[in-house]
Amino acid sequence: MLESEKLIQIVQSWLGYIRLEELTQAEVERSSDIYSKVVDKGVQLVGNKLLLDSEVFTQFQQQQQAAKRGNKNDVQMAVAFPQIYIIQGKGKEQKLKYLPLFTIDISPIFKGNYRKTGWDLTEYEFQPVVVNLMRLYGLEEEQAESLIVASGIGKFLEDTFKGRFPTLRDFLELVDLPEGNYKTSRQPYLLRCDFTPYNALLKQDIQEILKELQQPECNSEWLTETHPAMQYICGQPKSPKDEVIFWGAFPDHAPDEFQASVLKHAQENLLTAVCGPPGTGKTEVFLHLIAQQVVNRALRLVRGEDDANNLILFVGTNNSTIKKFQQRLTINSSAQQFYLPGGNQTIIRKETLPKLQSSQDWLRQTEFNQSAWEQAKLELLQASSEIQKLIEQDRLNTAQKVTDFERRSQLDVEIQSLNNDIYATDSKLQPLTEQLLSLAPYANFPIDAYQQIQEALSQAERELPKESDSITKRALNWLNATTDQRIFRRLALRINAAVLNTLATGHPFQIPLDHPSLTAAQASVTQKLDFSQQWQSLHQKATEIQTQLTALNKELELKQAEHQQIQKQIDSYPQEDFYSRFYRDHHKLQLELFQRAWAFLLQRPPTN
Repeated sequence: MLESEKLIQIVQSWLGYIRLEELTQAEVERSSDIYSKVVDKGVQLVGNKLLLDSEVFTQFQQQQQAAKRGNKNDVQMAVAFPQIYIIQGKGKEQKLKYLPLFTIDISPIFKGNYRKTGWDLTEYEFQPVVVNLMRLYGLEEEQAESLIVASGIGKFLEDTFKGRFPTLRDFLELVDLPEGNYKTSRQPYLLRCDFTPYNALLKQDIQEILKELQQPECNSEWLTETHPAMQYICGQPKSPKDEVIFWGAFPDHAPDEFQASVLKHAQENLLTAVCGPPGTGKTEVFLHLIAQQVVNRALRLVRGEDDANNLILFVGTNNSTIKKFQQRLTINSSAQQFYLPGGNQTIIRKETLPKLQSSQDWLRQTEFNQSAWEQAKLELLQASSEIQKLIEQDRLNTAQKVTDFERRSQLDVEIQSLNNDIYATDSKLQPLTEQLLSLAPYANFPIDAYQQIQEALSQAERELPKESDSITKRALNWLNATTDQRIFRRLALRINAAVLNTLATGHPFQIPLDHPSLTAAQASVTQKLDFSQQWQSLHQKATEIQTQLTALNKELELKQAEHQQIQKQIDSYPQEDFYSRFYRDHHKLQLELFQRAWAFLLQRPPTN
């Protein structure tokens, strides 16, 4: 479903496009009715400003307002200069047809108030009339296709007419007027752009659609994509099949995208319609078609297939089209047998028959050269093979590209999973690291020495006399002369080596000298050993997790390196598929194929 506002904008864009198309009509008939299509009275150009008599302004403003009341959008006004026109017919049938070089759309001025001081034309939209620029000033197709319009009308006039024009009036006074059977005047004129063009019915249909869409009770079924009106407005013609290639190109520019679509269409269709104004490259399309027919015939002969006819008939509505085609054909081909002119008996007698006779003479006089024919055949097959290799390589690249995309997607998932695992593992490591930091003094704790000290302290504590001792223990103590002093001296001797091992650490041990200090030492040693064991346990866990984290990061690094390598490979693939770019990227090879095909046909052995 599309929103109605969006659909209205699309329809209005269509009407805007048609309006621009109307502004670029090649000929405008003056006509003599009340709504003359050309008005030159009351129209002046001063500097860059258009000055209109108030009566002229009021007249067109009223016409525009009347059209608006009638829900019409037909009153479109433009300015053109200088006046260049031709006279056709005689008497009552006489017609004046103006040939604008460009048109400046001034329709917006009639929506405002009259200005006695005029309107600056450089502020309004303009369109070059390419057909007339080519017709009147001999612009070549390449020049016409590269006209500068984006920088404003001043820049356009300077670049197109190769002069310096400070103002539009200066251009009108200084521009060279065309030679020939044209009437001219260095004056501006207005022209109505609502004369009936070839797209009049399309415009009428779209206006009706817009009118209905703007009704408050517009039927919602209009907004479905399958509705005929939607298909009419937004539908697109079917694109040509993707995997279509043409073989051969004429010695000229490589086809552009639109020309290539025509050439592809012609490979699979008996009839192909090509529409476009002068300068759009239609002639080049025909030249490329000729080259492809030559290649097709040569390849059929090389492969042992039935011969194909190379006859091509090129016709036109005027001699200039034919002459232009003939010039393009002969400039890029030295073979006299390539083209036979026609059109009338005079041309046939003076040009066609002599060329036919020359070709017959050439056929009789030229001897078949088996060696040259074999060489031409070999070179043709080589050129054909090169293109086949490109097609096969593209097939392999396409398959590899699919594999690379799949592997990249798989790596994306694996890398994300590894990042998640690394985050989770690192989250486990963080609290352990904090706990280890709080127990940092026990990182290098002399645990062996303190375990020896703990055992000796426990033994000394057991040996010390106590009131709760049994009569037997007391008797033994008396017999052995066991006293506190002797017990602490023995304790000192037992732990002396262990105590020395603690002195150079952050946990030096002080030997107890009496019973209270012994009790305190036992508690301190037990606590320190407990903290040390905690540090050892935490350190072991942290080491294991750090090992896991290192392994995960290493795996991630490898996956990322592989991902970068595959991405680099993907980036190396052309953005377009082979069938969308071969005519541009391999034009030189297509040209070589045509030239070798023609050389082969010229060396063809005689047939019985």
